[in-house]
Amino acid sequence: MIISKKQGVDCFSVNEYLDILNKELVKHSSRVIGEVIEVQLYPDRNYLFFKIKDKENPAVLTCMMWKHDYIVSGLDLEVGLEVIVSGTPGIYKPYGRFSFDVKTVELVGEGALKKQYEKLKAQLEKEGLFATSKKRPLPFLPQRIGLITSKDGAAIGDFQVNLGNFGFKVTMIDSRVEGQLATQELLDSTRTFRSKDIEVLVLVRGGGSLESFLPFNNEILVREIASFPVPVLVGVGHEKDISLIGLAADKIVSTPTATAQVLNESWREAIMNVELSQRKILSSFERALSLEQESVSQSFQVMKDSFQSIFDGFDQVDQALRRSFVSVGTRIAEIRRHLIGYPQTLLHRMKALINNTKQVAGSLKNSLERYSPEHQFKLGYSIAHSQGVIVRNVSQITPGQKVDVRVQDGSFISEVKIINKNK
Repeated sequence: MIISKKQGVDCFSVNEYLDILNKELVKHSSRVIGEVIEVQLYPDRNYLFFKIKDKENPAVLTCMMWKHDYIVSGLDLEVGLEVIVSGTPGIYKPYGRFSFDVKTVELVGEGALKKQYEKLKAQLEKEGLFATSKKRPLPFLPQRIGLITSKDGAAIGDFQVNLGNFGFKVTMIDSRVEGQLATQELLDSTRTFRSKDIEVLVLVRGGGSLESFLPFNNEILVREIASFPVPVLVGVGHEKDISLIGLAADKIVSTPTATAQVLNESWREAIMNVELSQRKILSSFERALSLEQESVSQSFQVMKDSFQSIFDGFDQVDQALRRSFVSVGTRIAEIRRHLIGYPQTLLHRMKALINNTKQVAGSLKNSLERYSPEHQFKLGYSIAHSQGVIVRNVSQITPGQKVDVRVQDGSFISEVKIINKNK
């Protein structure tokens, strides 16, 4: 500390003294409630001034706020609003003026919050930020998920417990979800995910009052969500009012649990379709096998009837020979030798028919395996999807479009460069 000596008296210079005061004052971070009585906005400056007064006493506090912090607060200050300002006191040395340096400002009371909510909602709705035509479908079979929530809240647990075991790769950024610093952290997290390789962005938090949902009704955050490069899924609900970021998102649900279930949907549907296809293939095979079994049964019946006819004929011949007086013994022996050969011949035919039936069944089985999706993948074939639809011909795609290509051991995203159509 430098102490000037004038006229034999130790003293501070004005600059020194104000520095000492400000150094002490900045330690006293506070929250102050009051009614706005004056607002001074300067379009060409990066700060603003406003004054608040005590409701019951003739006390006024001059407040200074940087314009960036004011914009992040998402409020439109007006005379008559009751607010809570958070910050530190200080003295502006060039003018020797005491003021309160405001970091955050928030409205007081459900009525004021509701009014501010409805005003901003109407403005953004008029701009088309909530238009249904702008909603994008969530990706089919998503895997890379960007998650923004608090690591200490109940929402993260509900989300993780209900997220299916479908190979999801979740990248999480921890962020406050309520309070004075939540808005800036949510903005920073959202902007960070713009450069991440994700397929869908998810924001979740549990329930609460309208006041606790202030960060999710912030205009800057709403615009960030509306312009985000990939689909956004929001699980931020309120029993009376939908959060504005929910209205701007591509899909909104009321709870973190429901958010996880939405991500599971296309995977569960795909599994059901695969199982249904398997049942259809098995049913077709069973029908084909049943027809073959029926054919074999008919062949057995024909052979049985043939055997019966042979033995009937044998009996008739035997009786005729017995009645004959010419070489009865010799002729009977000769006839028996011939007749014994017939069953052996028919038995060989029956075995050949059974072997042929087995070959047909084996051929059917090989055909089913050869034309199955898994076999096609092994042969090097792939399946391309565009926005959840299988690409069957080139008329479904355009240059520059991205398609999801499934191969034997996974999938990748491919961009269409050139389209060659068969003549």
